[in-house]
Amino acid sequence: MPKNHIYTLARKWIPVAGLIFITCANFKAYFNTFYNAEEFFEKAEKIRLQNRGEKIPQSAINDYEKVIEKSRLVLDEYPEFKLRKKAFILIVQSHFYRGELRETMGTLGEMKDEFGDKVYIEVEFWTSLVKWKQNKPQPAINGLNELINYGLNVDMEAKAYLAIAEIFLEQKMHAEAMDNLEKSAERIQDQNEKGQIYYRIAELSFDAKSYDRALSAYQEVIKNSQSKKQIQEGNLKTVQIYRLKGNLDLAASAIKNMLLDENYKSIFADLELELAKLYDQQNMISESRNRLESIVQDYPKTTVSAEAYYMLGNYSIEQDWDMEDALKQYSSVVKENKQSLYAQPAQVRIKEINTYQQSKLDLESWSLRIAESDTIADFYFTEDEQKDLAQILYSIIELEAFHFDRSDTGLVYLDLLIQYAYQSKIFPKALYAKSVILEDKGELSLSKLLKQRIINEFPKTDFAIAIINTDKSYKIMTSTSDEKLVTAEQKWNDNPALAMDGYREIVIEDTVSESSVKAAYFLAYQYDHYFVQPDSALKYYEWILKHHSDSYQAEPSGKRAAFLNSVFVDTSEINDY
Repeated sequence: MPKNHIYTLARKWIPVAGLIFITCANFKAYFNTFYNAEEFFEKAEKIRLQNRGEKIPQSAINDYEKVIEKSRLVLDEYPEFKLRKKAFILIVQSHFYRGELRETMGTLGEMKDEFGDKVYIEVEFWTSLVKWKQNKPQPAINGLNELINYGLNVDMEAKAYLAIAEIFLEQKMHAEAMDNLEKSAERIQDQNEKGQIYYRIAELSFDAKSYDRALSAYQEVIKNSQSKKQIQEGNLKTVQIYRLKGNLDLAASAIKNMLLDENYKSIFADLELELAKLYDQQNMISESRNRLESIVQDYPKTTVSAEAYYMLGNYSIEQDWDMEDALKQYSSVVKENKQSLYAQPAQVRIKEINTYQQSKLDLESWSLRIAESDTIADFYFTEDEQKDLAQILYSIIELEAFHFDRSDTGLVYLDLLIQYAYQSKIFPKALYAKSVILEDKGELSLSKLLKQRIINEFPKTDFAIAIINTDKSYKIMTSTSDEKLVTAEQKWNDNPALAMDGYREIVIEDTVSESSVKAAYFLAYQYDHYFVQPDSALKYYEWILKHHSDSYQAEPSGKRAAFLNSVFVDTSEINDY
């Protein structure tokens, strides 16, 4: 073939080859850009799903922004791109999860203009979700239900049920939410997302103590989730549920099998703690304590070791009554892990022990006087002494009986208070506490006698009201301060003078109930700010400080009383001058 002919053919094909090369390059460019957008979206979705029910992490928010940028670039620069619908949907979802509702609706409008009825389902679905975020939950639910009735493929139907569940959860309608979560989980095809939904069902069910449903859901998490952390948690929660449901042999067997398997190494500490709790539940205290002591040695500075120290502190109180050792164990909780759920309860325990020990020290001098009283005829403490003694004794009683679960010892101190501090304000409270403890012990006849005594002798107190509200067989013949307070409040608008008489009657007859302090503060406030009778206002402020020094009204009463007294002093000095 002549050379000039070959040259002519080459010249003809060069433009075609160039066009093919440019087309392929363009295709590769927008394909790579869109592929990157999809990668960022999958990454963001994985993070969002693992944090479902919580605030979306910033890393996912940033990835959604990259999805928008790259998808928008493809749409704007390559109008012939065949996956435009998919690019639009990526942008819609990314705007939505970033909380950009206006942009979400704008993109939905673009998509509808370009594709019409072909995107009806997608537009209606995301429009419903936008309504939800605009605080229109019912229209959102209605829209999603209409879509389900319209007819969706299985995966889209699963997403609609999931969205409805999320709305119900936000509305605290947990039963409805759970039904829709289960419908979604049954239908969804993506294995990872199925695992995430079952994880949500499991968590909610466990928190609600619906253990059968939680157990079933955790089994699905183990089967479907791609998160190793969630799978390990599923195994751990399964063991916990066995223990909580009383399937102790099954729990022990599962724990021991997992402790022999290195695949569960990341939860070995948690499994050891579960074993300690299992021993405790079986009253194998020695085995439980040994296991806890091993945990604090083998897994230091963890949330597990912090909880182990808390349990050891409880044993020091419950089994040994060793306050010093308990303080040591509870103090170790925060040192082990400040983020532990047991850090604050441990601090409360430390405060309780310190208060208890101080109260016991304060009681020592009184104990000597009480012992000497046996040799003195008609011995009694003065009213002020009874007030001080009652406060010390009740501090010990409350901790012994209601915090340290030592009701028998609490009863001993209650009897001392009842015998030696019968004129104190705490006396009816002591009677009530004793009645409650005796009732818990099954000594119902003695408890009933004490309750009747409270009603007969202290009918105006909140304790008498509580007894009557709990058991209608008890009756107070006279009108209570609560009832009188309601009557006075009702009369205030129509007849203030008569209402003031009602408030005064409460204060005259009752110095102990919560209603009486409310009545006194109302009187003081009216005399202070409306009737401008400072001497009367001061009278009721000081009444509150005398009879209800620990009440909510005591602090403002003290401030106003101090101010009014200073005014009276200044006025007196001016008059003297």
